[in-house]
Amino acid sequence: MGSPTALVLGASLVSGVSGYLALILAARTLSPADNAEFLVFWGTVFALYGVLIGVTTETTRAVTTARDDRPATTPLMPVVVGFGLTLVAVVALSGLVWAPAVLGADWLALLGATALGSALFAVHVAVSGVASGRGAWSGYSLLVAGETASRLLLFVVVALTAASVTGFAVASAVASGFWLLATLFSRRYRDLWNQRVEADVRGLLRRLVASCSATGVSALLLVGYPVLLRVTTPDDVFAGAAPLVLAVSLCRAPLLVPLGAYQNVVVSKVAAHGVRALVPVLVGLGAVTAVGALAAWPVGPWALRLVNPDYHVDGPVFAGLVLGAGLVAVLTVTGAAAVALDHHTVHLAGWIAATVTTLGVLLVPGMLEARVVTSLLVGPAVGVLVHLVWGRRRIR
Repeated sequence: MGSPTALVLGASLVSGVSGYLALILAARTLSPADNAEFLVFWGTVFALYGVLIGVTTETTRAVTTARDDRPATTPLMPVVVGFGLTLVAVVALSGLVWAPAVLGADWLALLGATALGSALFAVHVAVSGVASGRGAWSGYSLLVAGETASRLLLFVVVALTAASVTGFAVASAVASGFWLLATLFSRRYRDLWNQRVEADVRGLLRRLVASCSATGVSALLLVGYPVLLRVTTPDDVFAGAAPLVLAVSLCRAPLLVPLGAYQNVVVSKVAAHGVRALVPVLVGLGAVTAVGALAAWPVGPWALRLVNPDYHVDGPVFAGLVLGAGLVAVLTVTGAAAVALDHHTVHLAGWIAATVTTLGVLLVPGMLEARVVTSLLVGPAVGVLVHLVWGRRRIR
């Protein structure tokens, strides 16, 4: 069947390539101004998806610990799916307040796409969490790869038939329902819905709130960065920011898309073997980041022009963005380790520190490129420091 690492990394590779191609397809099809709007939608919806990833993280932990000899009497899926859908409903209703300012002129259609995609993703993360908690890595990997590959396929259809910001947004949302096909056509996925755990409902909900709060803050920095940039940048400047925003996404995807799937493996390994399980992961991230930053300096500007001949970002900026992506990846790993050790407060504190610092740097006057690169270097570094220092004290 293959090792968990190989299976998840294979699915992550499919996920990363699909995400890359989807962003490139939108950039080549839409005008720069429309693409800037679409990237804000992309950042918004995936920030909400990031909040829901907390359901996967806590579900993985709950199912992993349920392997002990303690009685497992609480049906898991009704609790976690109900929690996720309630969260989506709150966000959708609150969108009547924030969506006009964030999503632009077509905010109502984009809010609808955000709500649809988030509702489907709320179930996706629950099913994924049970699969990874059981160690069913082949099933988990298929969910990860299938969802992102479906999104790319639907993007191709939209690009050929009805290329628009709303069209791409609806395609992105519908792809999050891949779990429905898997459940309908596979008995092993239907069996995941029968999972029970020994936790009481109140305790499980408390942990879900803590986990989603932490991943929500982290998602704002991981994929919601275009939203942070928009609210701290004048409209006339942001209208020309599509090349830089796309560069941020392209520099992050090779590290953060695979890591988004692999962090559940990190949770399982740290829960079973302790913090020493982090060493090979952090060494690998450091090596990949260093090589990527060196390569991005000459290759990045050329590659961006291939995406759109009108897009230009300097080589040193690309190198800085890759280094920033590496620091965010390290922050993701240290946060996953904190969750695995049941240090939810440490996890949340590190991401809050990173996000607040990033936002503070973006508010400092200066050139757009300098603000972006500095914020993506300083913010994650502060968050990692909080995780390491506070986490070490908790372990002691």
